[in-house]
Amino acid sequence: MYEKFPEEAIPLVIFNEEKKLFELNEEGRQYLEEIKGPIGIVAVAGMYRTGKSYLLNRMLLDRSDGFGVGPTINPCTKGVWMWGKPVQGLTPEGDPINVIIMDTEGLGALDEDSNHDVRIFSLAILLSSYFIYNSVGSIDENALQNLSLVINLTKHIQIKSSGLQQDDVDPEEYAKYFPTFLWVVRDFTLQLVDAEGE
Repeated sequence: MYEKFPEEAIPLVIFNEEKKLFELNEEGRQYLEEIKGPIGIVAVAGMYRTGKSYLLNRMLLDRSDGFGVGPTINPCTKGVWMWGKPVQGLTPEGDPINVIIMDTEGLGALDEDSNHDVRIFSLAILLSSYFIYNSVGSIDENALQNLSLVINLTKHIQIKSSGLQQDDVDPEEYAKYFPTFLWVVRDFTLQLVDAEGE
């Protein structure tokens, strides 16, 4: 079944520099139409140059190559990309599912503004059934505020698209539409201090 799918990264959503808006890539759309059966999406997002693509390549695709990685401060991933060959997975009920792995453009890149970042992050949350937030170092106040801002914006988008007002929606109701969340903290060392401060 999976032999016809390419083992390469395919752009799904690209940013049109001339029009200053995101567009669905035709190749990515056609690819998704070819997949039969239920689909689950695992997406990763986080600050630029923190190893999101490397994480996907090594942990989910089990390969050293795959999504583009590079040694410079310039981002390798622009927009939203997906891996061409679905990964066979299981739903929580044990049913087979085709899992699409998605990589997103890094947040905080020098060549983009915060509005661009919020759109990428929101799109990743809205598309995914399992969302991985990748960060380096400790979880600080700034990281929590950034994550809270985007989640609240995404929640607002979902409520508006349903035609309801914020006050009309039970938090339990819209919580079921959010993906499972995993925060991966990398390159962080926790130092234990004894009672004497040593």
